[in-house]
Amino acid sequence: MEFVLIIAAAYNFLGAFSMWFQFADNNYDLTQVAPDYLQYRFFTGGTAFLFGVIYLYIFFVPDAVMPLLVFGVALKMWSFFSSLICYKKFGFPRSDFFKVGVGNLVFALLFLVYMYSL
Repeated sequence: MEFVLIIAAAYNFLGAFSMWFQFADNNYDLTQVAPDYLQYRFFTGGTAFLFGVIYLYIFFVPDAVMPLLVFGVALKMWSFFSSLICYKKFGFPRSDFFKVGVGNLVFALLFLVYMYSL
């Protein structure tokens, strides 16, 4: 069951890189993108990357699993609920809701199963 941590780390790293490099894949005119939106993307990508590192750390140092995964579950649940709100109220694309929101909900539930199996 601890391999869910490796998969979650990869999921977070993929999310971080997509946040950081979305504009490199397309022909965006960055002068037309709000600077605060770019800062949000860099910060959010960094947060996802940092949690990916945390998941790798607790894979290798399992004594730290409980306190750190509590934060991981909380953040992944927040990601799900914030995505759900944006999907229902603000036109967040359905595909992004499933990729971000539902994907993080699945990992939150897997983390809970893992924590209760210890």
